[in-house]
Amino acid sequence: MPSIGKDLALIRDHLGFSAEDIHQATKIPLTTIQSIEDGSLFENKDEIKTYVRSFVRSYGRAIHLNEDDVVKALNQQEAGNYNHLLLKRFPELKDHIPPEPQPEKPEQVKSEEEKTDAPKKEEVKQHSAPEEKSKSPVAPPPGVRSVDWADMGKKFKATEKQVPVWLIGTILITSLVIGGAYLLYSNGVFSSESTTGEPPIAQEPPPPVESDENGTDLSLDFTDEPAEEEEAPVTTLDEILYLTVYAAYDQLEPVRVWSDEKPRMDPYWMNQGQAFNFEFQDTIRVRGQYSRMLIFLNGHRVENFRQDHYNSEEQAVELTRDFFEEDTRWAAPIDLDLPENVAMPDSISQRPRF
Repeated sequence: MPSIGKDLALIRDHLGFSAEDIHQATKIPLTTIQSIEDGSLFENKDEIKTYVRSFVRSYGRAIHLNEDDVVKALNQQEAGNYNHLLLKRFPELKDHIPPEPQPEKPEQVKSEEEKTDAPKKEEVKQHSAPEEKSKSPVAPPPGVRSVDWADMGKKFKATEKQVPVWLIGTILITSLVIGGAYLLYSNGVFSSESTTGEPPIAQEPPPPVESDENGTDLSLDFTDEPAEEEEAPVTTLDEILYLTVYAAYDQLEPVRVWSDEKPRMDPYWMNQGQAFNFEFQDTIRVRGQYSRMLIFLNGHRVENFRQDHYNSEEQAVELTRDFFEEDTRWAAPIDLDLPENVAMPDSISQRPRF
């Protein structure tokens, strides 16, 4: 089955990039780059689709691929019908694309049928030949002496008297129509020349049609792929939401998180560069070194979370589903909206279970 990861590895190697070059350009861990290229990242159900797409798009930008092509290829990979879209943008890699099966030509089928029917026609011809020989010979015409010339003369006279009137009328009408048409034509009624006396406008001949050796019209636009429909924007939140806490500026020792999916304030130690996803339905609370962390939902960064969402009674930042439902942008997954000079996380994992 075609794999977007294997095609990315082929293109990277063709363009002269190494996996270390991709790591330095995107800050994606080498283990994650390896899982993209061998396809295991797409089979890991623990990975959230938003971050898988984010890693692959960052990889594509690092080797200068077209952003729209990468998005279309990801859509095909998720739908299970990826067809080497990325390799098709590099004709020199066409040998890595397996040929599509060609349907049998109708002409070949017809010729085989004619070969099969040929013996049958010969058999029919052979069987019909004896029947023709078995027919009785035709009697020779009567001699001249046996003809009754007097009676023959009477028949000719009877035939002359029986000429129908309608035949004569038809001949007269046809003669009148032909004569009238000739008069009209001779008077210039059917002439194609303009009555104003101006010369007719010469029509330019159509431009020559360019064709290849097989006679195919090169002016026709043949595309390799059918047009793909654009995805409808997502406007509603999922039933289970994932809040991403990223130790962007220093280690968190620890950060404490409570949610309605796990209703207790558990501690989590996070090194700088690590990010955890914490699931919730309606409410989630975060307590820790706020200046060292960034918080995201579906890749969108929550700005000023301490100033705008701090609950003094719970002594924690409290975020609810109602807040995220106020704006439909939170429902559409995007790449992590990172501030300037902040690298991608080394890893994004689900919260540890304990």
